[in-house]
Amino acid sequence: MVFHNAGMRSGIECSLCARCPRDRIQGCCTISPVFLLTDIGYFLNNGGDEFVNDLLDSPYVDVSADQLTVNAIDPAGGGRPVCRFHHPEVGCRIPLSYRNMVCRQFLCPNVKLWQDVRARRWVDFWLYLQEEEIRRQQLLADECAKQGFSLLVRRRECLQLIRSMYRDLQPAASLTDGYPEMEILILEPTRWPLATSNHPR
Repeated sequence: MVFHNAGMRSGIECSLCARCPRDRIQGCCTISPVFLLTDIGYFLNNGGDEFVNDLLDSPYVDVSADQLTVNAIDPAGGGRPVCRFHHPEVGCRIPLSYRNMVCRQFLCPNVKLWQDVRARRWVDFWLYLQEEEIRRQQLLADECAKQGFSLLVRRRECLQLIRSMYRDLQPAASLTDGYPEMEILILEPTRWPLATSNHPR
């Protein structure tokens, strides 16, 4: 388990994901990720203009006034949906900093992280970032609405405003400064539901 302290783009990586019994677990590989205005602002200020344009132009993305939803692949035969960014061998194909808040912090229930006393000091860290992400999203959405912009109406002006406002936002509060840039925790994997002998115990 690796904690990455990168301010508002902090995230968690878990080596157990590569051994996930995907036929039994409804994990991050099945979701339709949602990118908020805060994500778009980060992309536009970090060389991600092409990524934003690809999302906006994709037939698989639902565009609303203040967010983009990348619809999961709905397999034939009634199987599980699959995230379009997920690869069965490598997991998520986009960099950690480009993932949305949920995907940067998601851990399936079988990863008993918060039961480990070494990890508990990070709980306030992630709760703060979640609350701050919501606050910043609302700030961007309110200003866009005030100006009469959205991802649906006067999109170019909306993106210009998001780029400018995001650049001017202050870094995450000093709470994140009290944590290391990276911390690695070695956890014992728990038994997966209905696990076979090939799955970690």
